[in-house]
Amino acid sequence: MKQRYCLSLILTIVLLGSCEPPTADIAQPRDSIDEMFAPYVNGVQPGVAVAVIHNGKLVLERAYGYADIDARTPITADTAFDLASVSKQFAAMAIMLLVEDGKLSYDDPVGKYVPELQVYEGVTIRHLLLHTGGLPDYYDVIDTSAGMPTNQDAAKLLGKMAKADFPPGERFEYSNAGYDMLGPVVEAASGMAFAKFVQERIFAPLGMDNSRVHDHNLPVIPNRARGYEPAEGGFVLNNDDPLNAIIGSGSIFSTLNDLCRWDQALYTEDLVSAATLELAFTSGTNNHGESLDYGFGWRTDEYAGHKRLRHGGSWVGFRSHIARIPELKFTVILLSNRADFEPEAYVDTITDLYL
Repeated sequence: MKQRYCLSLILTIVLLGSCEPPTADIAQPRDSIDEMFAPYVNGVQPGVAVAVIHNGKLVLERAYGYADIDARTPITADTAFDLASVSKQFAAMAIMLLVEDGKLSYDDPVGKYVPELQVYEGVTIRHLLLHTGGLPDYYDVIDTSAGMPTNQDAAKLLGKMAKADFPPGERFEYSNAGYDMLGPVVEAASGMAFAKFVQERIFAPLGMDNSRVHDHNLPVIPNRARGYEPAEGGFVLNNDDPLNAIIGSGSIFSTLNDLCRWDQALYTEDLVSAATLELAFTSGTNNHGESLDYGFGWRTDEYAGHKRLRHGGSWVGFRSHIARIPELKFTVILLSNRADFEPEAYVDTITDLYL
């Protein structure tokens, strides 16, 4: 791009949802973070949105680069990004809500709700949540010639494949297919479309007004970012994929503002009980009692001796990451619309700067 632009940084701290005004009890390395992301404000290029939350207060919010290069639309705290696999925590929450409603159990066989999966004997909802179900990956073989397939199409294909990769519970193997099947489970148990259930039971109660489930109905997404990847001389769109409408493992769009509300809700019982949240935030085990370092939609690890919950996402031109240290009430959120962004590296650096 011959003509170059410089997007001014968002230098104000903005109140988000239930987050309180800025706090003075934590270091404020804002200049260091601006320097870290300075390359993204040179010229017209996709970028990244960053938020740091501590003790219920938004201590940093920044946006760098453009949500839409052609339209010259800058990224803001209300730009909606494809969360990719960060969406899994919302699918898990939908299951947890239904368990508390008494409409299903974690140890119910998946085939009870998705008849096509009855061929996978012994696979339970808990197995899918923990990535221990052994369902085969179908992404490379599903038929996309007639357009975007649905989760029902995926279930039918999995039923025909009829061969698990390993016995249920035997080991952890990250499974988008498993989380995709949580979508039909939610629909069968609730009697509602997955998108409607998530909207009514999660987004609306938390005031996540700019978040959407991008299913086969292709809903309008306010302030939507477009995904890009580097190419010679600039960036090209990497926004579309035939599997964009498959829900469960991904396909949720959200914003910094909305994810702040989500983060704060996880310290409360606004959605589910504290006991249910603790179950979600605790690493599951395999059949041999070995830790999986994964709960319900959250990876589990440690930072400086403190338990940390985190998850990343990568799909087409989008990269995302959320990392929470509940004991310190500290969270970092990174959302990007560029395929060359590696959020995991920045999460630890930003955490180090603050803590």
